[in-house]
Amino acid sequence: MRPVRLTRAQQQAVTRERLLAAAERVIDRHGFGGASIDLISAEAGYSKGAIYSNFESKEAVFLELLSLYMERDMAELERIVGLDPERLPAALTDWLANMDAGRDCPLLATELQLQARRSPAFAERYYALQEKQLVTLAGALERYFEAVSAPLAMDPLDLAASLTALAHGLSLQRPQRERGAANPAGMVIDGLLNRLARRDGPSPPPRTVADK
Repeated sequence: MRPVRLTRAQQQAVTRERLLAAAERVIDRHGFGGASIDLISAEAGYSKGAIYSNFESKEAVFLELLSLYMERDMAELERIVGLDPERLPAALTDWLANMDAGRDCPLLATELQLQARRSPAFAERYYALQEKQLVTLAGALERYFEAVSAPLAMDPLDLAASLTALAHGLSLQRPQRERGAANPAGMVIDGLLNRLARRDGPSPPPRTVADK
């Protein structure tokens, strides 16, 4: 059987996916400052022209990568808060335990936060992306507290920002966890949400990647 020939649009999508995966590996090794266009293109097995035909700049590559992380996380979180109230707490515990499995989103977010402090033009795009995530997370938190019949004791946007900072900060304070291990930051957040929702009993044991 002949291999299926990809359309131009499909080929471009594959190229973008490979470039983003390469950028993730490069920034993990070298940080934002050391993650050059040359390194990213070499890591992906392309020329520099492949990056510039898909992205306007190095900053655009990493903003796209962070946007993909955020969209995937928020889509899954919105699915969870739409579950029946009986299933929701355990599902959220599992999700938090597996948060950022296989990727280092907190490191990427921190690198981009630092770049936003240095570059006003970059900051405008970065903070718009961050605000979009916080609004989505705040909405999910409102639905969570409504589903578990608990009052939300603070502004949902403030809570969303606090939990995001907590997740990133705790993740960066500790060595990168082994594959399949529970996310310590996620478990702290789970305990905090339980207390805020006045569910003082222990959460059921989370199912991590190793259990699935």
